Amino acid sequence: MSKKSGFRKLKCPECQGQLISPDGIVGEIVCATCGLVLKASQYSQGFTKLVPEWYSNWNERDSVTLRKWLTALRTVSCQLHIPDFPYREEAARVIRKSGTRFFHSQKLAKNKKEAVTALIYLIFRQYGEARSLKEMCESLSLDSSLVMKHTWALRKITKLKRVYSPSDHIRYNVWKLTNNAELIKKTINILEQLGKKSMGNPVSLAAGVLYHVCKKKGINLSKDEIGRAFHISGRTVYSNEKRISKIFSMNELV
Repeated sequence: MSKKSGFRKLKCPECQGQLISPDGIVGEIVCATCGLVLKASQYSQGFTKLVPEWYSNWNERDSVTLRKWLTALRTVSCQLHIPDFPYREEAARVIRKSGTRFFHSQKLAKNKKEAVTALIYLIFRQYGEARSLKEMCESLSLDSSLVMKHTWALRKITKLKRVYSPSDHIRYNVWKLTNNAELIKKTINILEQLGKKSMGNPVSLAAGVLYHVCKKKGINLSKDEIGRAFHISGRTVYSNEKRISKIFSMNELV
């Protein structure tokens, strides 16, 4: 029996849900249903100093209120099967940064799960990720109208107005495909050269430029592989690469 399969036979002391391990950066044992962190895995303790601290991991210095919010975030993230990075980590960063504006709102505190769902939805929007709020609420058995009200409230509290650039999307998604530093640097450099010469969806633009650089350098990454990493279709990657190639030929950028 593997260590992992052994963990799966344990039950959460809070909700009797299934425990999974590892989850997160230090291999915690986590409830797949409620998100409760039972304890850190003994097999990962030697590696904790080699990795950066994640926003969603609370410690003794954090207040009880902050811990409750981060636990609610972990619960919703687990139930929606949301990746730790970048979505959950960005949501945790926003919660920490907003601080008292989050904690002193009675409406948000009374409905933490709904508020966290609203925040995650806003984070998805910031990253250009197409997720339906209605579907998210149905998965969590939440009142979508209440979650929408929290969405509007959180826009004011968090001031989530940042629009992520194509270069940001390269940094967030390219690690799924390669750790080729030269390829990443060249792609970002081209995006910076383009500036406002090419308008459109920043996700599609980033994927198109990445595909263009791969073709130029003879790197074996297909449009479909890139599309899956950026959550768009291979056809969208292909059409954006063609558009970028045309701009390059006209402006002699590369």
